[in-house]
Amino acid sequence: MDTSSGFGNVLDRCLAVRAGEEVMLLTDDGTDHEVVAALVDGIESRGAAAIVSRMPMPPLPGSEPPSAIAAAMREAGAVIELTSLFIGSSSARRQATAAGVRYLAMPGVRLETFRDDGPLTVNFDSIRADAERVGTAWGAASTYRVTTPAGTDLRGSVQGRPGRVLHGVAREDGDYMAPPDIEAGTAPVEASSDGTVVIDADLLFMGQGPLPSPVVLHFTEGELVLVEGEESGRLHEMLARCDDERMVNLAEVSMAFNPSGRVCGVAMETESALGTAHIALGNSIAYGGTVDAIAHLDCVMRDATLELDGRPVMVAGGLV
Repeated sequence: MDTSSGFGNVLDRCLAVRAGEEVMLLTDDGTDHEVVAALVDGIESRGAAAIVSRMPMPPLPGSEPPSAIAAAMREAGAVIELTSLFIGSSSARRQATAAGVRYLAMPGVRLETFRDDGPLTVNFDSIRADAERVGTAWGAASTYRVTTPAGTDLRGSVQGRPGRVLHGVAREDGDYMAPPDIEAGTAPVEASSDGTVVIDADLLFMGQGPLPSPVVLHFTEGELVLVEGEESGRLHEMLARCDDERMVNLAEVSMAFNPSGRVCGVAMETESALGTAHIALGNSIAYGGTVDAIAHLDCVMRDATLELDGRPVMVAGGLV
């Protein structure tokens, strides 16, 4: 399997590794060591120093790394997150990027994710324009509605909420991106959203994906009130582990743009796949919201349509 173009694209287009800088790789016991080895070789061949930092496996998505690692993150030129669970919404990450560190959140990626013609070989710069167009539309809107053929119908207020775009390119100091993910969304206004979300792709980092059968989430006034489906135990177990009543908060609604992404066993690729949308539960601080819950849980649906202020913006991955 040829992966050279994927690794090259990440190091050159997404991160623009600089000669002489230190690039920190955050790893744990679940990290794909072939990915680490290829990144180390690529970083060193570009005249930078690769610093491999091993940490305990995060207990929850959004968990804080150990304090010594958090301190080292702030001193690096760039950080690539390769941990088993997503920690890009952590305070440690926000402090690092505030200090000027370039940061790529790539939790759970495998060697196959870098495959030729895969989601890490796309021209992130060219797709960026579409994501930013939808991000601008989010920021200008007062209301939203997301629907899917499987039965999703969720609506609420985004009045005053900025659009948030992840386009995969973190070449400037303080940039935070999450390739292969390319997305545009926001945090809905708290207590404003009602409806049903049918998760028929994956509950990210909650067992092996994709889901074999859908999980149905019911929201009332911006909070999760009921979970149904044969696979609902995955979410119930994660919420119990979080042990935080704020985790029922609807924290995010976002649309995905990566044309080479597919719904698969790699969470970041599933989340990136064009045509999907995802909602998140819990912490909304990094997404424009006000809820500082202990974790951030992404849940992905297929073939989503987005309407803003009653007008369609995206239909199953196509811009309107």
